[in-house]
Amino acid sequence: MTALQHAAGNAATTSALAAGPGRTPRGAAPTVQRARNDNTGGGTSVAAAETKDVAEGEVKKSVGPGGTITYPSVTSCLTITVYLRHGGKVGGHACLFKASDGMYSDQILPATKTQVGESRVETIDVSGAVSSWNPAYLKTAIEKSDPVPEQKNDPDGIRAVVSSTLGRQAKKVSVQETRDGTLTR
Repeated sequence: MTALQHAAGNAATTSALAAGPGRTPRGAAPTVQRARNDNTGGGTSVAAAETKDVAEGEVKKSVGPGGTITYPSVTSCLTITVYLRHGGKVGGHACLFKASDGMYSDQILPATKTQVGESRVETIDVSGAVSSWNPAYLKTAIEKSDPVPEQKNDPDGIRAVVSSTLGRQAKKVSVQETRDGTLTR
């Protein structure tokens, strides 16, 4: 180390101490440190975006920002995807009739609300066989209903039940009919 480098280091240290802990000295650029063997310049490695499958009768905790939720075999089902402000998602897959090892349709929204917790919600997407559902199926499962309410195409009713149960404004909820198959959100 030369005398000039030593003096420059001492001056930088003196300036940093004068600024106080956690503060950048006036007129100095913040230091960027890189991890060893890191050619990306970020200092930390970024994991690949997460993908989760949400089967019939399931609710899954958030995938992180940039993550994907896949809902397989959406035929007579509704999918509920809650987009969180931090970029994550929570997904629920409600089916008309309880799938083995799955939840009843009236358990999906309360479980989704639990998974969302105190997170801030950006929007909520309800997609699937909207025309096959009566909003009442989200409150009381078909298997528990006597008599069973008729199917009816009521996107506004579904929006009202979802927003009420999740405790969110109806304007944050979109409801759309989709074709049979796998949905990716």
